[in-house]
Amino acid sequence: MANEDKKDFNAMLHDSKDMPKMQTITDQKSIEKYGGDQMYFAPPIAYDEVMKRVPYGKVLTVGAIREYFARKSGADFTEPITAGIFVSIAA
Repeated sequence: MANEDKKDFNAMLHDSKDMPKMQTITDQKSIEKYGGDQMYFAPPIAYDEVMKRVPYGKVLTVGAIREYFARKSGADFTEPITAGIFVSIAA
């Protein structure tokens, strides 16, 4: 990310906006790609909480975190773009 020295990552981490939320998508390509039409948006702090539970020396992928949130929320999948951004902010 550009200009990291000017950004307040702690503020971004705690800014949940209107999340968590569930959205129904209608794009057929996306439905086929992700296997359903229920998309979940998790707040940034939720990614931080999950990442803090990973023991030292263990690896957890963004995909595994997204699957966990989808299962937990009853969604078909978790939105991938915000997931990547929020993992970077939490890291």
